[in-house]
Amino acid sequence: MILESLARLLTASSLTGTRSSLTLLILAIASRAAHFEDPQDWMSSNVGLGLLLALVVIEELAEQDEDLRALVDLFAYALRAGAGALAATYLQSADLTFLPDWGAALIGAGGAVATHHLRSRLHEQLSGLGDHLLNPRTWLAWLELGGVLGLTIALLLSPLIALAFVLLATLMAVVALYTRRAAERRLFRRPCPSCNFHPRIEASRCPSCKTSLEIQRLRS
Repeated sequence: MILESLARLLTASSLTGTRSSLTLLILAIASRAAHFEDPQDWMSSNVGLGLLLALVVIEELAEQDEDLRALVDLFAYALRAGAGALAATYLQSADLTFLPDWGAALIGAGGAVATHHLRSRLHEQLSGLGDHLLNPRTWLAWLELGGVLGLTIALLLSPLIALAFVLLATLMAVVALYTRRAAERRLFRRPCPSCNFHPRIEASRCPSCKTSLEIQRLRS
């Protein structure tokens, strides 16, 4: 039971790092349906559900616009940290008697911020590769949305399986980031002769040491 409770805390914090308001909304609805004891009565009230639904709409609109995402980036970190802490304390179980509420909140906030940071870096690497449906970031956003819905339900029914999927998704994101950066470094960057920085091949000056460089990109 302790392992399942820890899996719930880690899964919930990771999911709030991806879609914070949506995760809290589903948890509040599940609490209202009496799937587990509700320590935060205001979340499952009509007013609380309405506020969470409004946050879901705002968050989704921000996710679809790259400029808006960049504008509210700092706010997004704060929102996900707070949502992760709230979700973790919300799921705090009597099985975890060794873990105080502030400890659960710390785990939730840390997991949410770490997940959001990794996710932001992945989206940053995928931006500019195409427009709308041709951009892999668009498909990733929709995949995340469906994944959060499924995994939030799974963490209530089978938290260990949900955590396994979260860890797998995290590993795949790390691999994708490394592959993207390695490919860019090999194909579109070259080492600066004066420092260890690798500027792009179309650069005429090293951004690090300001050394003049030969432009290597072929002109059409």
